Parts: sequence; structure tokens; C-alpha cells
Amino acid sequence: MDDVRRSVAVLAARVRDAHAARVWVPLGHGSWKTYCAAEFGISRAQAYRLLDVARSLTAIHAAVAAGRDVSHARQ
Repeated sequence: MDDVRRSVAVLAARVRDAHAARVWVPLGHGSWKTYCAAEFGISRAQAYRLLDVARSLTAIHAAVAAGRDVSHARQ
């Protein structure tokens, strides 16, 4: 199960980075939808779900890091 989680996290990060960089434009895809289908083999809706996963993981990692910083400051 850990491998599945890691794989989803990696795919979510790649989709997030591609979306942020708008890579479909220079690669000649007519839209985000066609890019997702061609490059990842997923639908536009699945790509947006992965964007949500990436945002959630980023928020979780930030919260954990902030909690770690607070706990070290108290010692």
C-alpha cells in the first residue's frame, strides 16, 4: 500500500507541475484535457482530482513541518 501512496503522490506532483507550467501549450496540445489524455492517459477530471491531492499533500507536509518547528522551539 505504501508503494501505491508514493506512486499517487509522484503522479499528483507531476500533474501539478505540468499544470502550473502550462506545458501543454509549448508541447502543441490544444488544451489541458488533450495533454492529460496524451501524456498521462487520464481524463481532465482525474487530473483535477490529482491537483487536489497535490495541494492536500503540500498542506499536510507544511503543517507537519510547522509542528516540528514549534516542538523544537519549546525544548
